[in-house]
Amino acid sequence: MLRTAIVGLGNVADWHRRGVERTAGTELTAVVDVDETVARERGAAWGATAYTDLDELLSSESVDWVHVCTPVATHADVAKQCLDAGADVLVEKPMTGTREAYESLVDRADETGHRATVVHNQVYYSPFVRARRLVESGRFGRLHGVSVRWLEDNDPREPGRGEWVLDLPGGEFGEGIVHPIYMGLRAAGYPASPDAVDVTRVNSTGDPDVEYDGIAVSYRTAAEVTCTVQHHSNVRGNRQVEFLLGEGRLVVDIPTQTVRVYPEGYGPNATVENPMLNAAYWATRNAGAAVRSALSVRVRRAVADVRGRDFTVHDTHTPVVRREARAIREGTAGPTPRAEADWANRLYTAVNETLGDDAER
Repeated sequence: MLRTAIVGLGNVADWHRRGVERTAGTELTAVVDVDETVARERGAAWGATAYTDLDELLSSESVDWVHVCTPVATHADVAKQCLDAGADVLVEKPMTGTREAYESLVDRADETGHRATVVHNQVYYSPFVRARRLVESGRFGRLHGVSVRWLEDNDPREPGRGEWVLDLPGGEFGEGIVHPIYMGLRAAGYPASPDAVDVTRVNSTGDPDVEYDGIAVSYRTAAEVTCTVQHHSNVRGNRQVEFLLGEGRLVVDIPTQTVRVYPEGYGPNATVENPMLNAAYWATRNAGAAVRSALSVRVRRAVADVRGRDFTVHDTHTPVVRREARAIREGTAGPTPRAEADWANRLYTAVNETLGDDAER
């Protein structure tokens, strides 16, 4: 049994609690938060011992696995303290705010022989998993490019995760930019080299106190696949990942939980005689997929109600927790490859390092 603790009891901690409860062989035994009222309330509700000090937890009881859900600036120090105490750690994204902190954390994990894994949870949305399987099957030919479009109707000046996000470059928006970055890495592969990466930031708010509210990251892989990640705030929300293949396009639509298939072609090399009719046909098929997705969600929710459990398609933390728990017990691959974590940190920090470049313009 993996005796598990959660450190930092903000919004995301509840997803971790849910994942631990739904993972065989794990038990939530302790919670830690600097706010004593929060710690005691969560501890009582979750059946765990409450602490306000991490040192006290680590000296009072044996813990095998710690989930680090504290503000980003504290991730490295908290995780290293747990590693030194003999625990594996699962760290919320972004793993760290700087390259130096990231390298110090992974080096400490290697030195202690314990695992330090970052949460890249949204790669476990079921339509994204299905689309990647289709790409890997070769059914639609060679992968040429990936386009990630992450649009969110939020504002970097309005903290949704806590006031601490306002200390980050990009504020509330900047905390979440790593989501589309790691989606692109999982979909397209990793940059061929640091020189193959281009980063652009924009500030569309007109507020000089806002460092950025939109980014574009593009790169080329060693396999000659291009990837473009666009993430913007203050726009009507939508989240899509598009795979550009030799024999068609696949569009993962997160809000509708669908994979839309577009095998049609246009222009002088089009393979169909009636592209408009062909487009209408595939639009109808894709609409049917959306209906089936909605019905599937309703059925799954009804089954969960009968079993007395809650259900949401947005629980992508549980797959991460389950895979990491198995990796700890069995020594198998975890949910986030080290190379993906490394490149996610490189790209995340590259976005923030661009601040200095902008100041010189």
